[in-house]
Amino acid sequence: MRQTLIGLLDCNNFFVSCERLFRPDLLKKPVVVLSSNDGCVVARSEEIKDRGIAVGDPYFQIKDTLSQMGAVHFSSNFTLYRDISKRVFNVMKREIGIIEPYSIDECFFNLDKSEAYQTALRLQGLVLREVGLPVSLGFGQSRTQAKYANSIAKKTRLPCVLDKSNWEDRWHDIKLSKIWGVGAARTRLFSLRGLETVGAYLALPRAIIRQQLGFEGERLWAELRGEVSSRLVVPNLMQDSITSSRSFAQESTDQAVVAEALSSHLSTIVTELYALEAVVTSFRIIAQPSRFSDFALQGISNEVVLSVPTRDLFVLNRLIKKTLEDNFRPGVPYKKAGIVAKINPEVGLPSNLFPVERDERTRSLTDTILKVNQRHGKKALQLGVIVKAGAAWSTRSSSLSPAYTTDWESLKFVKA
Repeated sequence: MRQTLIGLLDCNNFFVSCERLFRPDLLKKPVVVLSSNDGCVVARSEEIKDRGIAVGDPYFQIKDTLSQMGAVHFSSNFTLYRDISKRVFNVMKREIGIIEPYSIDECFFNLDKSEAYQTALRLQGLVLREVGLPVSLGFGQSRTQAKYANSIAKKTRLPCVLDKSNWEDRWHDIKLSKIWGVGAARTRLFSLRGLETVGAYLALPRAIIRQQLGFEGERLWAELRGEVSSRLVVPNLMQDSITSSRSFAQESTDQAVVAEALSSHLSTIVTELYALEAVVTSFRIIAQPSRFSDFALQGISNEVVLSVPTRDLFVLNRLIKKTLEDNFRPGVPYKKAGIVAKINPEVGLPSNLFPVERDERTRSLTDTILKVNQRHGKKALQLGVIVKAGAAWSTRSSSLSPAYTTDWESLKFVKA
């Protein structure tokens, strides 16, 4: 009987690998990628990990250490990372068929046990050759097992296949704290019950697990047993929402500053709507102070449901501006703003029975703006409310790499 396993592909040190892709001089050199506003570490090369620098460490605290190491740091370049991610997934879809994206650098897929190892070796070579990124592949009877197998593959640099027999051989040596989804709080909870290893956890009857640890505890028990179906969750053909948000380089109590930030986020969302051939059915504007300030509970989070779905830049901007005006709180130092838009395919939705001539004009103008930006750069034409880069609401990205794969202006020129 053929046995199907769940595989997990994970890009190694993904953000760092994307930066090294266009900077081969940084291979085997210490590299870190920083969060929005260059605040803290979000990705590290192996050389950085070996020095004990952790994800989340504030940049200002480790700046001297990085300098002594000769490390190179980058601001997060999500445009680049998303494009490289899409290229990796396209290779997987071409070779495997159905995949289940889990994050920007991970995806699950199904393979027959008999062909898992050799196919994984081939996939590693294809992604490295066609995209330029090193990847690890692990296989198990469930997603949790596949995740653990992938952690082994990262160390050995070879695919790891855990079937029923060799998984059970490892039970008593695997710490529960090393299992996907078992964080610090759950590790403490398990320790109080004398549960340190996977073997000890699985030795308990299922009924006891359900009674003492609830649904999540039972789900983990089943995953570790390999009882969960290997059937993939096929993603929807279209996502159901688009989010654009970002922290400010500096706090602001100025309503105009928050309005500028929201207009910029709206331009990003409308560009994606056109690519997806989708429209907004409702949106939520968000404006938040720092969660560590005395104003932490005075943020804005208001939803607007549209009577007629649209992707008209001007119509949406009017509604967002009105929502902000109605809910803005003077004196509150806002640190972050964004928009969450619920979307649907444009085809099949009801149209407005009484279209307004002005709306038709702005829709046509929106089309023109998007076409110009597609040809000359996404910021070539913007709403008048948006000011130039460097505004108070923009992020502090002092070490941003070029958009190598999405902007012609960022390409290197070589003269012979």
